[in-house]
Amino acid sequence: MKRTLLIAATLLLAAACHQSPNRDKAIDEIRTAEKALSQLNIVTDEQRAHDLIALYQHFADNFPEDSLAPVYLQKSADISLNLGDYEQALTILDTLIAQYPGYEDIAGCVFLKGQAYENNEQYDLARQTYTQFVTDYPDHVLAPDTRKMLPYVGLAPEEMLEAILAASATEQ
Repeated sequence: MKRTLLIAATLLLAAACHQSPNRDKAIDEIRTAEKALSQLNIVTDEQRAHDLIALYQHFADNFPEDSLAPVYLQKSADISLNLGDYEQALTILDTLIAQYPGYEDIAGCVFLKGQAYENNEQYDLARQTYTQFVTDYPDHVLAPDTRKMLPYVGLAPEEMLEAILAASATEQ
């Protein structure tokens, strides 16, 4: 019995040692890529941005139980959004929301998903997502502003101005 426990403990320790350097190496690669990219603009160095997204995805795929996995997925979605790759951002956010419902910034991810839909000119889906956001997270710091901007999602600037002016006239 003791021998079996000793063998199991040794195997567990060996597995942990084997996995830890890979995780640490992945984190080091991400930090190096983040530093290199932070010195440049994401849009002007698109290749580095895509490389960083790939590192984030690789980490999340290889260490899905790690607390950094949803953080890195959120960062990759944010970079994708900044690059104008809204479909990729939406795919990442859908994965993140489905796999990490307890993630501490899941509300921010839902809001980011609304932004991705809006930027991709999918206004009905943007409104639905923003509505879900204010319903599910009414106390979030972005909820009051989101409620105010919901009626204007998808409007052209001129239409938005007219609607705002009309709304302020009825308030007075």
